[in-house]
Amino acid sequence: MLQYLLAVVYGIVFGVANIIPGVSGGTMLVVFGCYDKVCGALTLNLKEIKKNISFLIFFGIGAVIGIVGFAFVITFLFTNFPVQTNMFFMGLIIGSVPLIIRNATVKEKFKPICILPFVIGLAAVVGLALLENGSTNPYRYEMKDNGISTTITIYNDSNRTVNGWTIEFEDEAVQLDETTEGDAVAVYDYSTIDKIKGIFGVKLPANTPNTFTNKEGAVIEAGKSMTFIYHDVLKVDSGKTSLNVSYAMDVPFFLTMMVSLFVAAIAMIIPGVSGSFVMMTLGVYSTVIAAVKGFDFAIIIPCAIGVIAGLVLGARLITFLMKKWSLMVYSVILGLVAGSVYVIFPAGFGFNIATLTGFAALIVGGIIAVLVGKNTKVEAE
Repeated sequence: MLQYLLAVVYGIVFGVANIIPGVSGGTMLVVFGCYDKVCGALTLNLKEIKKNISFLIFFGIGAVIGIVGFAFVITFLFTNFPVQTNMFFMGLIIGSVPLIIRNATVKEKFKPICILPFVIGLAAVVGLALLENGSTNPYRYEMKDNGISTTITIYNDSNRTVNGWTIEFEDEAVQLDETTEGDAVAVYDYSTIDKIKGIFGVKLPANTPNTFTNKEGAVIEAGKSMTFIYHDVLKVDSGKTSLNVSYAMDVPFFLTMMVSLFVAAIAMIIPGVSGSFVMMTLGVYSTVIAAVKGFDFAIIIPCAIGVIAGLVLGARLITFLMKKWSLMVYSVILGLVAGSVYVIFPAGFGFNIATLTGFAALIVGGIIAVLVGKNTKVEAE
């Protein structure tokens, strides 16, 4: 029973990690010692699936729970306790190193040549992080306090027309009214779980608006902006708001989303590389998040096709490389994992209470990973 419960927990962590930019779902698989099981199943290898079927079922349940049900918890933690949350994940990553080394050396010892793939993996993750820091988001907004009202301008610096957008307030203390002027309205944005309830006919309670969204038919042309006025003063921490956008579907956009999610899905199972970060780099992250929240199947369908193809083909490639050059692949993984510590190193690190409590979170994460590693069997293929 315990092993099934742990499989659900591993799945939850994997699901949540894959929707957080900078956190690698592949690294979490390595941390919990189930990387080979999941990759083996994703290759559609019936022998591997049959061998680990119970684990995979409960892991899959956990992954769905993590993506749909627990994402808001992690979002809350990253918003309100970023240093502690990042350092907890750092502890998980650092504590997983002994297990990675055990897997790498199960058949042969490290050689001097292993330094090269390690450096390549390290440089790849750090390079992606630097690329992210130097990139700009084509979708942004500004709020200007006018004393008795707030002017809000949304900018579309992309080359596509935005036909839908929302500004979401993650701070539950923010409660809006409906007094807006322009092509925007204030509405209540129900959680994903509530939306699922609505599909099955469950009546949802009325709530005070907490989200700005576009009026029906209002668009923002490529390279243009849109301004509206909210008839009250808004004082909101910019770190607790998010802008999500969507587009009209056409063949080029369908292919763009499918290919982008194909690439991101491969990244999801590579330790040290964040699938969500890759989506941000490709400029589709906010679109995907908005589609999932709004059940926009016109966008979800090409994304799902891309994800399935990317996971299967990516897992096949990694499994092939593992069989041929296991030691070299694990050397790259060690580099990727080491680089991921740099990627999620908290910006607020310093001589403060947040960092002190963050070290406690790091130790807890490290202990969890070490204990899991000690109880994980390592088998030579």
